[in-house]
Amino acid sequence: MKVSATVKKLPGSPSVAVEYPIPDTLEGFRKSFGDEVTYAAAKGATVISLQAFLRRLVEKGTSQAEIQKQATAWKPDVRTIVKQSAFEKATSSLGKLSPDERKKLLAELQRMG
Repeated sequence: MKVSATVKKLPGSPSVAVEYPIPDTLEGFRKSFGDEVTYAAAKGATVISLQAFLRRLVEKGTSQAEIQKQATAWKPDVRTIVKQSAFEKATSSLGKLSPDERKKLLAELQRMG
């Protein structure tokens, strides 16, 4: 399987790609890496997925009690990551800005325009 990576924090950083034999099945993972590593990877991925779920609830203003209720019922699933364009990312973040931050952003955009 081809695996690629970039370092967005380093301007001009090249993208790198390698071929790595990622197993296609749980049994393949167990044979390649052993039970302990397979469990640790699954646990880590589950925690990250749950954290993303919790962040979405917090961003919606959900109460702590409702977050706990939804977290208790939550199950990890397989999702397709949908890549957003730079415009989509920027516009989806506008609601998170304070009124002063929006004014500063508008002024910056007008200077750029």
